[in-house]
Amino acid sequence: MVKEFLFSLSLGFILNSFAQNPSQEAEFFLKNAKHIEFPYVEDNENVILHHGYSLVYDEPCEQAKWVAYVLTKKETEGLEERGNKFIEDPFVHTGSATNEDYSKSGYDRGHLAPAADMKWSETAMKESFFYSNMSPQVPSFNRGIWKKLEEKLRDWAIAYDSILIVTGPILNGNLKKIGINEVCVPDFYYKVIIDFKKDKSKAIGFIMPNSAGSKPLSDYAKTIDDVEKQTGIDFFSQFNSEFEEKLESKICIPCWEW
Repeated sequence: MVKEFLFSLSLGFILNSFAQNPSQEAEFFLKNAKHIEFPYVEDNENVILHHGYSLVYDEPCEQAKWVAYVLTKKETEGLEERGNKFIEDPFVHTGSATNEDYSKSGYDRGHLAPAADMKWSETAMKESFFYSNMSPQVPSFNRGIWKKLEEKLRDWAIAYDSILIVTGPILNGNLKKIGINEVCVPDFYYKVIIDFKKDKSKAIGFIMPNSAGSKPLSDYAKTIDDVEKQTGIDFFSQFNSEFEEKLESKICIPCWEW
């Protein structure tokens, strides 16, 4: 109930521009206004709802296939201190990865939904350290270009009041594995973002190699269609098909504050 209430607050913030004629506006832009940040959920997939984010877990690779959430300007102003207690996700019924999988592996326990995006709630901060939200990342990547992208998204949440975010690893190919649970080490990671403002909405995607990077963030930018081709995931499927296609097929680098 608390999760649904908090999500409703975020959703209401995003959809406040529908106030004058909500039914007609929402019908044009959205198929389903309940979880507009969700990608398409396959019939054999279960969505795990946490306080600050949701995910679909990939059991063979022992990490999330995708993590989705809404980040608002107000949430970036939270004062909850960063936790540091990595724990197994009790909501993954098959069992998530563990500390032993990462220990002495040479990889960071890299957040998909960053802890700094969850500082608005003690529970959200705690749950951001679930192993279902972790992926093996090269330290120079996790603490470098990936961190810079996370910081930029927080800047955008402040600049645009709220953004929709989906992020995760690209789990394609014959990937290296670590630990007794054989956690896959992705070669690439992605993020897709929508600044949802009706007909003034804009979208952008990113694909980054799991290695040190020094190029400008804009050099990693992709259309969401490009990210869909690489991941096999249908992002933002809750939007009207025509609106979704328009958003996902184009990218406007200068439209975003860098």
